[in-house]
Amino acid sequence: MFVFFLQELDKRNESYGYRAIRKSHPETSLKLNDSFILTTDLDGAEIDPEMLKLRNENPNFFEVFIDNPDKKFKLQLTKENERQPVWTRTIRKNEYQSTVHSQGEHFVDKHRAVLIDRVSNIPSTLDELLNKQVITQEAYDEILALPTNREKMRKLYSGPLHSAGHEGKEVFYKLLEKKEKYLIAELKNSI
Repeated sequence: MFVFFLQELDKRNESYGYRAIRKSHPETSLKLNDSFILTTDLDGAEIDPEMLKLRNENPNFFEVFIDNPDKKFKLQLTKENERQPVWTRTIRKNEYQSTVHSQGEHFVDKHRAVLIDRVSNIPSTLDELLNKQVITQEAYDEILALPTNREKMRKLYSGPLHSAGHEGKEVFYKLLEKKEKYLIAELKNSI
């Protein structure tokens, strides 16, 4: 049952563009109903929840979000109200930089038809893609000149976005998360 749960969790995370980095378990046993805190030595990291109570009903997980990490960092798990960590592991750069998107179909490719049909905030998205050098001024002008949103999106996909590869698609995806947040949330939840 637990292995099935992990497989389903991995599939869902992959569809969101995340992946689990599996590390060895703590050397000592952890007791049910004890509370733990996960910390990192990297500034700007977000860890959710702040504290986790170990239960056996469903597997418990911390989510660690780090925007564009550029070096290795440590994670430490400490029992609430204790100083000595029960688990410490280093996450190396090559572990977190090999993302799911580069191993499989990127979110924006997987949902291409829906995005072409429903993205509406195209001019400001193009402005930011130009600003971040994902598209050129020439491509920007060509796309903006097209009469419909669908044609603009098709041109964006078939030209500049295709050429920009994984990194360009990742920039596009992050922009859509901000500018079309309800659409992106709906697509994430449909998986």
